[in-house]
Amino acid sequence: MKLKLCFLLFLCPIFRVLAQEQNHKLPVAAPQYTGLSIGQVVPDVLISQVLNNNGGATRLSDFRGRLLILDFWATSCAGCIQAMPRLDSLQKVSGGRVVILPVTAEKRKRVMAFQKANAFLQGWKFRTVVEDRDLHALFPHRLVPHEVWIDSTGHVMAITDVAAVNVLAIDRALSGKQPNASLKADVLSYQRNKPLLVDGNGAPDSAYRYRSIITAAIPGLPSFISIHYDSLKAVIIVRASNVSVKLLYSLAFKKLRELPKDSLDLGPDRGLYCYELTLPGRSAIRARESVRQDLDRFFNVRSEWIGNVFRLVPLPDYSIPDEPLVL
Repeated sequence: MKLKLCFLLFLCPIFRVLAQEQNHKLPVAAPQYTGLSIGQVVPDVLISQVLNNNGGATRLSDFRGRLLILDFWATSCAGCIQAMPRLDSLQKVSGGRVVILPVTAEKRKRVMAFQKANAFLQGWKFRTVVEDRDLHALFPHRLVPHEVWIDSTGHVMAITDVAAVNVLAIDRALSGKQPNASLKADVLSYQRNKPLLVDGNGAPDSAYRYRSIITAAIPGLPSFISIHYDSLKAVIIVRASNVSVKLLYSLAFKKLRELPKDSLDLGPDRGLYCYELTLPGRSAIRARESVRQDLDRFFNVRSEWIGNVFRLVPLPDYSIPDEPLVL
């Protein structure tokens, strides 16, 4: 039987909430369990730490015959807390055919204190698994909320974000169809203290949409400059390899290439550099201006023309040593 449509107006609105990285230390994964994917059978895990469950433990097999949605959450996740009343309402209108079970790795005392103090939940004592290791091992993730759909036969049906848990998706799941939702696949290997995309950190290097790079001279590379439009990617690509500051700025000002030395004031010799810019669009004027801004920022100068003379004017360093750099 489908969920009653009279609840659609109440339950269907989805508030777009960004997934939040878990900021607490996750427990060491239980060695007997490894990550599952869609279609696999979930082992019959004994869950001993469950708050507001009449003091009893439970097993995953206790939910066979019903749609089980594991709702991984954290007390620090505002999106998780915001979704809980809606998820509870979805469970209540299902006629007992759906169980939504919150799961956290946090300590029992912390969660109990949170349930009492959280103003949004107003003292509502929801059932939740605490101090979990096994379910986290079965369904590794980085961002919460994290929703795992397990069908009535104990197979993993879907892994989604919390926005996908709604009346229409649950109706589809109860009828044996896949929810219309994208697979939530967290990048578990991402290291926030390392550069994005370098060595595949977060995504392959090809994932960038805009990029600007400046390096010192790289031995073994040829010396050249180029600007071209990539029609497949719809970007302008500017490249320079092992060239002088004068040639770098000629990417922004073409006539610099033929300018005599007595019409240049570039300051001290800065050596050779490599530079690359990938810029969306096809405006040559915008590309040259972007090059100029990049170089000015890097060399901490203001490039300008005074009559027929091109010069780089050093800028003062406005940084304050004893002021911390904070957002």
